[in-house]
Amino acid sequence: MTLQTMAADEPAPKASLDTITVESAKDRKALQRQVDAFVTGIAVAPREQSLANWQTQIPICFLVAGLPREDAEYMLARLSKIAASAGAPLGQEHCKPNFYVVVTSQADALLKAWSKRDTRMFGGADGTSIHKFLNATAPVRAWYNAELYNSDGTPLGNGEGQSDFDISQVRTQLMANATRIRFNDVRDLSSVMVIIDAPHARGITFGQLAAYVAMVGLAEIRVDARTSAAPSSILQLFSGSATPPPGLSAWDEAFLKALYHTDHLDQHQISEIKTSMMQDIAPKR
Repeated sequence: MTLQTMAADEPAPKASLDTITVESAKDRKALQRQVDAFVTGIAVAPREQSLANWQTQIPICFLVAGLPREDAEYMLARLSKIAASAGAPLGQEHCKPNFYVVVTSQADALLKAWSKRDTRMFGGADGTSIHKFLNATAPVRAWYNAELYNSDGTPLGNGEGQSDFDISQVRTQLMANATRIRFNDVRDLSSVMVIIDAPHARGITFGQLAAYVAMVGLAEIRVDARTSAAPSSILQLFSGSATPPPGLSAWDEAFLKALYHTDHLDQHQISEIKTSMMQDIAPKR
């Protein structure tokens, strides 16, 4: 089975942000509510923990599997370009893969075999979360592993395989010195697996697929989140309820840019992301 590819002379999706002209304070408030709902709906923000994203301690190293070589190279190039544009750190050539993109028509069998071969692939996650992921029926599944780092970039020893209890002990020790506005430790993504069910990807261009994978892999995203607050988002690709854009939408780009250009240690980072998105989507005149 092959996916519908982009025509050879079809330009890559634009990387620039479109802007919206807001005519009144009332309109701006309405738009702000849309941005608030969009960010709150898609971002995974555990209580008293930072948003997880890629940082320089663990730069991204892509691996694309399950596609013909030419198509895989195209997707790899698109993913790298989107990541660089957002401000996410990229690993050097011949780095060790930690961002896996797998297109397969046998997702369940592949994950079952993979988990048997690599017993540490799910880190220290609980059995319920692992079972839910392995038995999901969504067109795209995303699994995130994260590491804890303190404010100066020192790892806190929560490597793959450490239990949630161990991590909670580390966090308890740090909370004694925590401030009300800054995190003393942050969650950095250490590996991401994006599994794409090939039959569901028929009719989707590689540009769309690469944009979707980038969106759910550069940030910890609820892949089943309702994105109706945004006029357009690549996260609508498999929803069937809207016409998805050819690549990242202005809202998607604004979110990723804000995520990587706001302070990872700021406990108000989500609010800062919303503010940054408003400035990009509807700059004040």
